[in-house]
Amino acid sequence: MYLFTNPSEKRREGAVLLIVLGVILLASWMLVQIIARVGEEMALRGEDEQNDALQASAFQSLEITLGVLAEIKVLDGGLYSPVQGWGNPLAYAGFASHAVSNELGFVEDDELEVGGVDEIVPFAFPPGIQVAVELRDESGRFPLNTTSEERWKLLFEEMEIQSSDAAILTDSLLDWIDADDETRLNGAENGTYQRRDPAYLPANAPIANLLDLQLIEGFDRLFFDEEGIPNDLYRTFKECVTVINCEAVNLNAAHPLVLEVMGEELDFEPERITDYMAGIDMEPGTLDDNVLRPGLDDPDLPTDNEGEPLDLSTTSRFLTVYISAMSGGTVFNLSARLDTETPSEHHIYPMTILDLQTKGSTL
Repeated sequence: MYLFTNPSEKRREGAVLLIVLGVILLASWMLVQIIARVGEEMALRGEDEQNDALQASAFQSLEITLGVLAEIKVLDGGLYSPVQGWGNPLAYAGFASHAVSNELGFVEDDELEVGGVDEIVPFAFPPGIQVAVELRDESGRFPLNTTSEERWKLLFEEMEIQSSDAAILTDSLLDWIDADDETRLNGAENGTYQRRDPAYLPANAPIANLLDLQLIEGFDRLFFDEEGIPNDLYRTFKECVTVINCEAVNLNAAHPLVLEVMGEELDFEPERITDYMAGIDMEPGTLDDNVLRPGLDDPDLPTDNEGEPLDLSTTSRFLTVYISAMSGGTVFNLSARLDTETPSEHHIYPMTILDLQTKGSTL
């Protein structure tokens, strides 16, 4: 006996099957989307946690640096040179897993010289995080906004810039900074900059950012290429100046060209300074390096050409701390300018943070 099926029933069964398959496909698609969304949220949460850890490590490193500077200042009677131990604050504080930097580049732990720390205390940052700390002594540089005409000319001469160009650089820089509209002999004021395309006016105010030199007559031509990118002259000049108004130069931290200028002004041989600081092995950056400071009783202490003692009282008052915390391809950068001789408001810190900037990035 044959069984016959009603065609309408077959159509209903087919429709139901299609509906079921559609529901399954929709549920599957929704499940995939949910899983993907959850994965994204977990990844974001992981990134947030990683960023938080990097920021915490960077600010912790700043706190450590402040503590190290304060301790050395008290124990050693002042801050004069990173040779005292503050050049590598993390190692001084006893961090076993870290890296120090040159221009925020990482150095392996086995390349570190702990420098006076007999035992490493097992402090460490969270696993996978590397921290680099660099300190720059602003007190070893000429103040960009208060340096005299005579000193600028000496520096440009040491930089081997032609005297005609040096005169333009000097007068244009001073014209840009001073408050009046009177043009120096080789300088530039409103008329020069109004003829440019686009036109602009001189600041007639202190310079806060060295890259503003690109706007100044002479500097735009000599310190930057045609595309506005800083060149070697700019980089050399940057190593010799600071936007902080330091009252005197710390010879311990002075760039070789700054020492040459100081030697001309104070009548001493710069080599006497560098040789003394390099120590017995005549190699700077080693454990026998010397520090120039007041109260030293040393027959080898450098003097001027008349045999008179040099003024060694200038301390490392103004420092810039550069900190980079890195994990995988994520980096968190922090920089802070310090006045190490002025306590912070309400005496929270034994020194003042003049400026603090942060920046996060992904490589």
